[in-house]
Amino acid sequence: MKKYTILVLFLALVGCNKEVVSINSTDTAEVPNKVEVPDISVIKLTTDPEFKVKKGTRHVTDQLTFNFVKTINADIKVYNINDVVIFEKTVSTPESEITFNIGSTYNDTRLKYGKYFYEISTSLPDGSAEKVFKGSFDKILRPMATFTNKISDISIFGDTLYVATGDMMTDVEVRSINIKSDDIKILPIPGKDLPKPIYDMTRVGNKLYIGGRKDEWMGGKLLVEYDLDSDIVSDLDSRLSCKTKNDDECSAVFSLAYMEDQLYIGTSDGLFSHKDDLFSKITEHGLDEFTDFKSLFVDSQDRIWAGSMIKGGISYYAQGSWTPMTELNSQMPAGGILAFSEDNNRNIYMANNINGLIKYNSESNNLKQFTPHNSGILDHNLVSVAYTDGIIVGSHDYGIAKSEDGSDWKVTDSSNSLMVPIKTDACGFSPDSAACKKVLVVERIVENKDGRVFAAIGKDIYELY
Repeated sequence: MKKYTILVLFLALVGCNKEVVSINSTDTAEVPNKVEVPDISVIKLTTDPEFKVKKGTRHVTDQLTFNFVKTINADIKVYNINDVVIFEKTVSTPESEITFNIGSTYNDTRLKYGKYFYEISTSLPDGSAEKVFKGSFDKILRPMATFTNKISDISIFGDTLYVATGDMMTDVEVRSINIKSDDIKILPIPGKDLPKPIYDMTRVGNKLYIGGRKDEWMGGKLLVEYDLDSDIVSDLDSRLSCKTKNDDECSAVFSLAYMEDQLYIGTSDGLFSHKDDLFSKITEHGLDEFTDFKSLFVDSQDRIWAGSMIKGGISYYAQGSWTPMTELNSQMPAGGILAFSEDNNRNIYMANNINGLIKYNSESNNLKQFTPHNSGILDHNLVSVAYTDGIIVGSHDYGIAKSEDGSDWKVTDSSNSLMVPIKTDACGFSPDSAACKKVLVVERIVENKDGRVFAAIGKDIYELY
């Protein structure tokens, strides 16, 4: 056969289903970068796999959930960052919604903070189809919402997170976030009827109490009551009437807590209570009558804890009497107590803005202090603390850190998470000053009854895992 006959036959064979483009042609042919291949598999996920930390009445559980369009058999393996299998399980009964409890405090298998990888092999019950899914998840931090102005306070009540933003220089607003859906609503309260800024909020039934700064020139309120059903705002300043010895009105409500039908109010000039529409000043706490109470906390035994800032020390109320603790009558270090929390063993944790973290047990009278020097905690200036399956602390400048027992602190900041730094307030007055820098201002960390933890950092809300 002649060579040109072979060439004609070859071109006919290869060209029957494809267009042949001459290399000498001046025309150009567009070739797609990627060919979309339709997914024809019968085993599919309806949503992305979800990792969450669930806290029961006694134990904390790490859960990984998968939702499939069909019931399937499955084998799963979970690996840590070192490629070591830390969990594996076979689903014995076909299911379409599968939740794996991959770690728990019950048997000391809870996951440490960090990145994990999974591989789940699935098949239909009749064996007609198989598919392997691979992916990863992080046990760190989940961004929830970002606001225009800096957050001044957050408070949790059931499934609702209340968020206050703004200050005396910007609009003050209060929003609610449904922590199940992340839906955000702004409360219809005019800024002129609110403190500037808001320092603390607490909800009692259908009433939201909001406390903060009041200034003769800049305005604002000390304390207001907002009815969530009627949207009516009541100014409680005139009835609170907190005065110093020289009859100067106090400038701020710093902290709020509710226990046994009483609202406790920490102000710049002492501690007050509100019951049956009446305000009373509490003076028997054993600290200076006019000290500023920056923090209030109700523990699992229905004790009220009050932390002082300028004068230093704490006092707690139990069984009808107050027990004061200062550096003069105890090992309690001087400095500002800005937040409290409690663990499962009734240890009370206190965030101190000078001396780091304090752990105290009133039954044993044992007090322990955690500083950068003796424990490696991230900062001595701590502004908030919470407890879930470990201690979580918030620094004014450096982010958050978590530890199981006060050692080996794992830090989460803008270098290893989606946490966003902001410029400090000093930038508005002196943009070239050393104080004007990007920092991670942790305002508050709160925990709900189910063990979900939320943090206000700068202008953002995060859920912590």
